[in-house]
Amino acid sequence: MTLGSFYSFDTSAYINGQRDQFPPDLFPQLWPQIDALAVVWQVQSVDVVREELAKKDDDVHVWAKARPYLFVPLSEDVQASTKEVLRACPRLIGVGNGRSGADPFVIALAMCNDGVVVTDESPKHPSNPRIPDACEVLGVRCLNLVGFIREQGWTFT
Repeated sequence: MTLGSFYSFDTSAYINGQRDQFPPDLFPQLWPQIDALAVVWQVQSVDVVREELAKKDDDVHVWAKARPYLFVPLSEDVQASTKEVLRACPRLIGVGNGRSGADPFVIALAMCNDGVVVTDESPKHPSNPRIPDACEVLGVRCLNLVGFIREQGWTFT
């Protein structure tokens, strides 16, 4: 594990992580370890991510709802960095195409904390950027959930 590292988790990391890749019943150690990092402010998400998770009343939403410390409000610094994100990648948000309103805030939170974005999104094309594309443009490290787990040095048997 990289001590002191900060990780800004995107909605997709929770949804795809818990539903598809690492369900808690099959990986019972993973989510408590992520939770432990949240308690010491190494893993955080913006409030907008919590709002997105609340759109579907499922196990992921129930898990997130029980962890209010995981979510942080949009501070003035995060809002200012969000403007920088949108100046660099204005097409990161928009109507349709499954775009998440949280995306620029997730990146901004990482920027404000000299951190890393964790998302399950894949890069796309500059004309239709996703989180990994914007992170590349802005020089922000970006990992998927598997990369995050590897960076922590965690293994599960």
